[in-house]
Amino acid sequence: MRLLLPGVVVLVAGCVGSSGPRVLRPSVEEVMSGSPSVLFQAALKAVTDQGLPLREAEPSARVIQTDYVDLASFNPAGAAQYPTNERLVRFRVLVGPNPEGAGSVVAIFGIYAPFRTGFSTSERSERVIPRDHPAMDLVRAIRDAIAKSAGT
Repeated sequence: MRLLLPGVVVLVAGCVGSSGPRVLRPSVEEVMSGSPSVLFQAALKAVTDQGLPLREAEPSARVIQTDYVDLASFNPAGAAQYPTNERLVRFRVLVGPNPEGAGSVVAIFGIYAPFRTGFSTSERSERVIPRDHPAMDLVRAIRDAIAKSAGT
């Protein structure tokens, strides 16, 4: 019984101090001309044209998410200097109405989990890729394809 009490205290302390998923800032956020539904379709096409595997594409929420991919298959030279945990990236695209006027806001997130343990990851361990990460090339390619479709 004496060993049980310290274990319970440690467990409760760990739960009390834990937080929910991190709030991530977009890698790129831009106002584009066009309705959210039109830009969502353009974003979906941009993501699939890059060959990224879809995890979710929800038209009503205007959210697109990819599964994790090894960046080495998209940018071998740029990814070669990174350890596997930093090469595995996924992307999230959110499209919403512009609260300040015409057009829509498109937010693109490049996400990785540099402190991943095991085979899965939780949103708590995910981070936005740094600006100099080679996955930013894919973020920019998605952004450019959406802008081209929107005529911006």
